[in-house]
Amino acid sequence: MLLICMLLSSPVFAKNPDIQDKTVMNIFNIGIRPDQDRHFDEIARQTISASVDHEAGTLAMYALKRRDNIHQAYMVELYENESAWRKHLGSEPYKAFAARAPEIIEQKQKITLMPQFLGDKHIVQNKRTINNLVVVEVKPEFQTAFKNIVLPEMAESLRVEKGVLAMYAATDVNNINRWYFYEIYTSEEDYQLHRQTPHFKNYIAQTSDMSASKKAIPVEPVFLQNKGGISSGK
Repeated sequence: MLLICMLLSSPVFAKNPDIQDKTVMNIFNIGIRPDQDRHFDEIARQTISASVDHEAGTLAMYALKRRDNIHQAYMVELYENESAWRKHLGSEPYKAFAARAPEIIEQKQKITLMPQFLGDKHIVQNKRTINNLVVVEVKPEFQTAFKNIVLPEMAESLRVEKGVLAMYAATDVNNINRWYFYEIYTSEEDYQLHRQTPHFKNYIAQTSDMSASKKAIPVEPVFLQNKGGISSGK
């Protein structure tokens, strides 16, 4: 109950009509208790499958772990709007997750995001599927220019590259200059092909001086599921 109250008090739930109809995107930074990593995988799979399959407004849920620390996990979640997220919090899958969470999870930090670009295809995960999570601090004076360069690049990647399955970009609601990028590729080979494309190289060249820092978090998929077909600039 305390967790639900904390979630409901977040900025996303402000009574603002401009926010209520926007896609909700959150990232949860999760610490897993010792010897509970397999149980986390199990409950993540169960919760994600039930939520994406049976909740109309739950668009995507992705569970990841750090490659260098199996006790550090992330959940990336997308909902059609605020109402859809509220429904998820009252759903049986979420209640089942919340009931088991205390024995599995020792800390959970919520990062509330403002989507800037959302695009995906239907994902069927296999052993070759990879994902990337990157945090970029953009210099304030380049915020608009950076956005105008990176969003078209992401759209082009999804349009022309078969191996690009999902590309999401969002800014931290508490720091508009902090960008989060989450990407899913069919394989490592497809990711390396992406890095050689003209649109990616052009993005790198044009934005090389626009960021104050860039951090790639080493993650691997636990369980990835979406409805597919998201196509939105915001």
